[in-house]
Amino acid sequence: MINIDEVVSSIRESITLVDAYLREKDEVRELIIKSGRDVIRESGYVITSLHSMRLEDAGKHYSAMKDIYLKVTELASKYPELRNSGLYFNIASEYVEAALYYILIKEGRLPSISDLGVDPVPYVQGLLDLVGELKRRILDLVRDDKYDEAYTLFKVAEAIYESVRTLDYPDPILPGVRRKTDVARSVTESLRTLLTDLESRRRLMESLRKCESS
Repeated sequence: MINIDEVVSSIRESITLVDAYLREKDEVRELIIKSGRDVIRESGYVITSLHSMRLEDAGKHYSAMKDIYLKVTELASKYPELRNSGLYFNIASEYVEAALYYILIKEGRLPSISDLGVDPVPYVQGLLDLVGELKRRILDLVRDDKYDEAYTLFKVAEAIYESVRTLDYPDPILPGVRRKTDVARSVTESLRTLLTDLESRRRLMESLRKCESS
């Protein structure tokens, strides 16, 4: 015979535990959202400072961004669902993009996934987003007649696209990556056309100068 009092008590006890778990999880989620905004804001400052070549400012914002990101990661790690959520991945990919760009410009190298200590998905997302920032930097260099530097950064962008395009996985496994890869392809193709055209013009002008001086 069913002991209804015992059954009801068991249900209520379980729901009380569930409520406590979800309340704490929701509080952590809110903290992640709040701190995530700070990460995204600082990452924007890092990138803006780098485009203006204000490396000291970029370094300060990079340090602030990294500290906040590590706190966000610690919070998200308490709940696997949050650590593997779009919310966390979006924050992490913004961190990755800014960190990659900062270290590339400052140290001339691109840190690996293990260097940054990030998850695979946001690393790939941030890597692809970097291509857009490289385009902006390349155009600035072209305007300053720094073609060799521009071409070097183009090769970085091209390497990112060529490497990531081999990751043929569905969106549930690599969310947003196919779309970002398509964008990176478009960016690299437009840059290749631009730089090829500029190189042809440079060679033509050089030939004309030689003819004039002969």
